Amino acid sequence: MSTNKFFFWFWIIYLPTCILFYDRMWKTIDEAMTVVLFLFTITKVYGKKFDPIGKEILWYIGLMIFYVAYSIVLKLNVQEAVFYDLQQQIRPYVVFFCSYLLAPQFTEKQKKRLIRWFIICDIAYVVGFFIGFRISRYGIRTPMIGQATLLTASMYLLFKENTRKNVIKGIAILSIGLLSMKSKFFGEFVVFVALFYFLKSRLKPNLKTIVSVIALISAIVYFTWEKFNTYYVEGLTEEVKTSQKKARPESFKTARTIIFNDYIPFGSGLASFGTNAAAKYYSPLYYKYNLSNIWGLYPENPMFLADAFYPTLAQYGMVGLFFFLWFWIRRYRQAIFHKDFRAYKVAMMMIFALFLESMADTSYLSGKGMGYFMLLAMAIRSIPPKKVEEVTVTDNVNAIENADAVEVKEEKSKE
Repeated sequence: MSTNKFFFWFWIIYLPTCILFYDRMWKTIDEAMTVVLFLFTITKVYGKKFDPIGKEILWYIGLMIFYVAYSIVLKLNVQEAVFYDLQQQIRPYVVFFCSYLLAPQFTEKQKKRLIRWFIICDIAYVVGFFIGFRISRYGIRTPMIGQATLLTASMYLLFKENTRKNVIKGIAILSIGLLSMKSKFFGEFVVFVALFYFLKSRLKPNLKTIVSVIALISAIVYFTWEKFNTYYVEGLTEEVKTSQKKARPESFKTARTIIFNDYIPFGSGLASFGTNAAAKYYSPLYYKYNLSNIWGLYPENPMFLADAFYPTLAQYGMVGLFFFLWFWIRRYRQAIFHKDFRAYKVAMMMIFALFLESMADTSYLSGKGMGYFMLLAMAIRSIPPKKVEEVTVTDNVNAIENADAVEVKEEKSKE
């Protein structure tokens, strides 16, 4: 099967099963799809050279092997928990690296069919809710419709010409997600409009950019202030009784203590904090830091223990935090070096969406986050249309694949 055909059907299955109708699906379908993507990628790239991203992949494999060994030696949780957590921790990076290596370039027919199918699924979700089908246990007020429409609108604008008419259509598609009434989505909606409608050139480090970014951040905080204040202002500063403490801000405060005070420099290890594994195999750290008597973090009902992504970085400590930032700095550089302005915008949107979602959700590690990583890789590896800018495919891919294109060209010239 060709890469394009595989990815076309992968997306067709992914959106309804791993996001929109996930609550009514086989609960490990996202994990099964990750395995399928990995195996297909192996068949396509086995025996081929794929530098420089290959070096980054090897670094990541080595890092995770170290953390598995470190976690087993540290013994903060049982080995079963460590390996249970491992499969969830590696998922986003497996999905990104596989999508990056495969670099699908859809035909115009495939693009039209994908967008049409995505819109049908989004509308079917909304219609199904209003006619009484129990699609989600939370009804329409769920992040799923927002996440699905964000992927739909972003992919639509990646595939379409950068015209005002197409941007308005993309915003109209995204507007369906407003039904979710989620603060995070309001923030993403503001950024989407700013990126695709108002941004006319790439961001540069000057006074105009600084003022624009401050205005944008202010708008995001305005629309999300209630929860932002509850969790990250009052929640992180006020001294309250244990019975009144909230799980999410306490998780952030404790993660900070783990990273910078108690488990320097490698963190507390896998399955120890903020993850599903730490909830299923209840981590002793929740007793150590007096979190076990906070509502939502109880051993018998840890429903909010894995409620945000950033606290999970406590498992990796300062060293892991460095590599986490290194990974995202490389993605940012690949986005800003891209020759296609549309791809630049989509990549930046996916990076921001993952950043915002991670503050109050674990989409980063779940099937819901797979779409963001796949679309990010597709945007970075997309080939600019020649009518926009005359470049060869080889030159463009080389520039995109390397976060520091200048150094690669210098190395090639020396050879």
